[in-house]
Order: sequence, then structure tokens, then C-alpha cells
Amino acid sequence: MKKLALILVLFCFVSQVNAQNIYEDALTAASYAYSHSKKAHGANNVFHTQEYADKAIEAFEKVENLADECGCAEANETAYQAKTNMVSSLGQDTYERSRYYAKQAKDLGPKLLEQLTDCQIDNGSSDSYIGDVASAEEEAIVVAAEEVAQKQKELEEQKRQLEIEQQKLQQQIVEQQKAQAEFEEQRAAELKEQTLVKEKAEQALQKLESALQELSIAFDDESIFESEKDYLRSENELQNETLSDTKNFYVNRAKELTKSAMQQFAGYTEN
Repeated sequence: MKKLALILVLFCFVSQVNAQNIYEDALTAASYAYSHSKKAHGANNVFHTQEYADKAIEAFEKVENLADECGCAEANETAYQAKTNMVSSLGQDTYERSRYYAKQAKDLGPKLLEQLTDCQIDNGSSDSYIGDVASAEEEAIVVAAEEVAQKQKELEEQKRQLEIEQQKLQQQIVEQQKAQAEFEEQRAAELKEQTLVKEKAEQALQKLESALQELSIAFDDESIFESEKDYLRSENELQNETLSDTKNFYVNRAKELTKSAMQQFAGYTEN
């Protein structure tokens, strides 16, 4: 009889320990479900909302099964409702609707924890398990804090990269401004030289034309040396050409003037 009694005591003790382990697991799962629900509701876009919603669904389903196993009917129903809301959140295609269902599930989190705690108290000592729930909450807070710290670190790195890009852009602007100033300075110097070539070339061509006119008169008093005078230009016409272009222009005008003179003087030779 003593052996039988001892066996019965041990059986009851083991059963109580197993039951308490189920409550512990259920409370831990409920804490994680609540934590993920808060993250889903607090996310700033539909993708993150649904990412945490997926994790919350898994945790709520675990709570649902454990609550059923330990006979906590109210907690089982609440976990099912929260899971259903999270499934709805996961199925939405807009941020606002997804977040709405995530909030419904999150609001059931405290109720679920309370129901599980009450169920545990009704079925045995719960002091150690309440501590476990608090520990799970603290762990969830630590995880959230680490995520915030990581996000802050990423933002700081993005800010640093942005500052580097801004510095590079500013340097490029300075270099472009410097190159533009150098180009304008070189162009101004070239245009000044073009103007000088223009003045000297036009004066020389005018003198050549006058000399050819005098030479024509020497052959015939009534002779007129014909010239188109197309070598006279305004300074604005120099803007769209280089120094080499300007020189070539006046060289060609000199050749044309000389060619025209040779053609006109050829008639005197024949006479």
C-alpha cells in the first residue's frame, strides 16, 4: 500500500509538473504572439506588418493548441480570434487594412495573457510562471530595443553615405565651375586674337584691293576693278568659329581676290 501511495503521489507530482510546463509554454508563446502583434501594428509599411503578422499567427496557433491541451477554453477561444485577425491582416493588400486587423489581434494579447494566468492559478501555483511571463516580456523588449538600435545604426550609415555623396557632388560642381571659368577665359583670349586677325586681315585686303584698282587704272583709265568685298564682317560673326576658322576665312578671301584680279588682268594681256 505504501508503494502504491508513493506511486500515486509521484504520478500526481509529475502530472502537475507537466501541466505547469504547458502553462509556461502557453504563456511564453502568448508573450511572443503579443510582441509580434505589437510589431505588426507598429510597422510603417504593409510588408513589415505582414512579416510580423506571419510570426504572430504561428505563436497564436501554438497558444491555441496549448490552451486546449490544458483545458483553458477562454484562452483557446481568444487565441483563435487573435489568430484569425492576424490571418486577415496577412491577406490584405493595403497597409491600412492590414494594420487594422493587426491591431485587433494585438488588443487581444493582454486578455489572452490574463486568461492563461487565471487558468494557471485555478490549477495550481503560478508564482514562478508569472515570473516567466515577465521574463518573456522583458526578452521581447530587449529584442525590440536591439531592432531599434540596429535600425538607428542603419540610418546613421545611410546618413554618412549621403554626406559622402553630397561632398562628391559638391566637388564635381566646383570642378565643373573651375573648368567652365577656364574655358571662358581661354575663349575670351581666343576671341580677342580673332578680332585682331580680323582687323589686320581686313585692312590688308582693303589695301590689296586698292592697289589692284590702281594697277587696273594704270592699264586703262576707265577700267574698274570689280570686287565683292565679302571679307568685311562684324565681330559677332567670330563668336561661332575658332581662331583657325577665322584665319582660314581671310586666307580664302585673299586667294579669291587674287584669283579675280588675275582673271581681270588676263584680258589686258590678250589685247
